[in-house]
Amino acid sequence: MNQEKALFEEYLIAQGLPDVPVLMGKFEHYHRLLTEHNKAVNLISRKMSPNSYWVQHFLDSLLAIQCLDFGDKTVLDFGSGGGLPGIPIKLVSPDCELVLLDSINKKTRVLTEIVEALSLPRTGVVCARLEDYAFVARRPSFDIILCRAVALQERYYSPLRRLLKPSGHLVMYKSRSMDDLDGVRYEQLIQIEDENLGLRRLIQIAQRDLMKR
Repeated sequence: MNQEKALFEEYLIAQGLPDVPVLMGKFEHYHRLLTEHNKAVNLISRKMSPNSYWVQHFLDSLLAIQCLDFGDKTVLDFGSGGGLPGIPIKLVSPDCELVLLDSINKKTRVLTEIVEALSLPRTGVVCARLEDYAFVARRPSFDIILCRAVALQERYYSPLRRLLKPSGHLVMYKSRSMDDLDGVRYEQLIQIEDENLGLRRLIQIAQRDLMKR
């Protein structure tokens, strides 16, 4: 087992998750799918070794479980790309209802294949811009919107407010740069500086605070 994979397994154990060997099997399957599909469609930077996915993508995605309960929640992964952070969170929180949203058709086609291959229940894949999806009839309203790879532009405020329940929150994965949050009221959930991950922050913004002040 490579070092990054071993670190990821240790992280799952440290979080007190049940059936870690079974869970590792699911992540191994996801890792294989992601590695193979990434050769044809650029889901993740090809400059990164697949060995690095374990910490830089899978472990990083799961930081949110340290401070948020995803059980029975409706969750939107905005700008999902290769299913990150949505699929790792779904694998450890199977009771949540998940929508993976990306505006690039070739990515969502691959995501659909990955979701089917992993047999993920209550998981949908949508190809649309956020601004358009906010006005789709009969779509869910979300408890949590996850944003790991997209900067918070002002044009997103209104559709994000519309997609969130009044009690809902946008959760953003940030590193050093937080310029896109200037003028926005937020709460920092986590800040860690790890030799493998670097500086990582999780930022939570309430539905009512998605606006400039």
